[in-house]
Amino acid sequence: MSLDLNSMLKSYESATKSVRATFAAVLDADSFVELDAFITGENELGEPTGEGVVSGFASIGSKDVAVLATNPDVFDGGISALGAKKAERIISRAIESGLPLVSFIDTTGARVLEGIDALAGFDKILAGYARAYGQIPVITVVKGKCFGMLTYLSGMSDAFICYENAEVATTSPLILSTSGSISCLASDIAKNAGFVTNIVKDDAECKKVIDRLVSLLNDELADITEDANRVCKGLSASSDVRSVLNEAFDKNSSIEMKASSAIEALTAFASLDGVPVAVVGVDGKLTAKGASKITDFITTAGSMGMPIVTLVNSTGIVADANQESCCLVRNVSDLIYAYNNVSVQRIALVMGKAVGAAYSILASRSINDFCLAWNGAYIAPFDGASAARLTEGEEIAKAKDVEAAEKKFASIYEADNSALSAARKGYLDNVILPNHTRQYLIAALRAI
Repeated sequence: MSLDLNSMLKSYESATKSVRATFAAVLDADSFVELDAFITGENELGEPTGEGVVSGFASIGSKDVAVLATNPDVFDGGISALGAKKAERIISRAIESGLPLVSFIDTTGARVLEGIDALAGFDKILAGYARAYGQIPVITVVKGKCFGMLTYLSGMSDAFICYENAEVATTSPLILSTSGSISCLASDIAKNAGFVTNIVKDDAECKKVIDRLVSLLNDELADITEDANRVCKGLSASSDVRSVLNEAFDKNSSIEMKASSAIEALTAFASLDGVPVAVVGVDGKLTAKGASKITDFITTAGSMGMPIVTLVNSTGIVADANQESCCLVRNVSDLIYAYNNVSVQRIALVMGKAVGAAYSILASRSINDFCLAWNGAYIAPFDGASAARLTEGEEIAKAKDVEAAEKKFASIYEADNSALSAARKGYLDNVILPNHTRQYLIAALRAI
């Protein structure tokens, strides 16, 4: 059979319209250079040029990346053995070049007709991502469907981004539905399962998120014009961790990850005086999901060599029998291990309270290179009311006004365990005013 380049190109471009439309919207104009375009296999249903995978090099926001996409217009995005070979090759090239790997997934799974050949292909893809994760930034985007084994890329990606109407499931939703009511919508999964890091509405938002992530994960210093000594006028003793993220770090630099899951735990990338950092925050009681969310984030920060800034306003670990009997102990144990073994610089800021495990796990000097607290912060084994009942229970019970007596003893205990008291004992490097947070975080980052 004679081969004609022009006819092949025409046929191939027609067969890859969906992918090219996504690339045109998300990648920089005319930046995509395709590789392995003409790889073709044969099967009972025809000869799909390109084998349902599109790959090559491009740029996003003028930053070079390696790109990979499954083509939903070829066998519903089913990946063949040859398609897997294309994917494996671009993953290897990304690792060799040190470029971020950005993948666009829209697939219903493997090509069933290929049998074990298709399975062997998936094994190559998964092995490739496992090699890439931790060596280069790995960003995976699900635009339509992600059914089957590629779902597990979520655990080997620094960011697993989904369009709001995307569907994600380890097997066919029809099979899952036989075992009970379940939603495969990414927006629901982001709240419940927690492995979706970002939900985007459209291509424009997707490009914006990827552009920001590539800059931060690539340790790219930003050109900052704002003052390192800027006073944070919006911060006060009652501010929460997200307010600190918005006020103290470089303006418009932050991007929160897994924002819908375990909302007591904040995980975000941002920059501080132009330096990319990973930000962890805890407001209130830490849950099992929150601990797992932070552990995964610390792993990413460690692999990217990003300093970690931890913001603490927590009364410890949640007391919940259901979580206790399920995964709370293991998840918190994993968090402790992650914090103690991550090989990056760590800064802690106690904003309001660091009670019990919240101090030992998140804010202690043993795991942080620099420890700060707001004036008026409280660091102790118990909250004031609990401590009063434990230590002065008999006196409180005898009092004419039990509530007033409890408040009195609680205030005494809290005064004895203030941030200033901790600083005098050498457990803090500095006690600061809330509106000076930015300048002291930058000074701490420079110091370490």
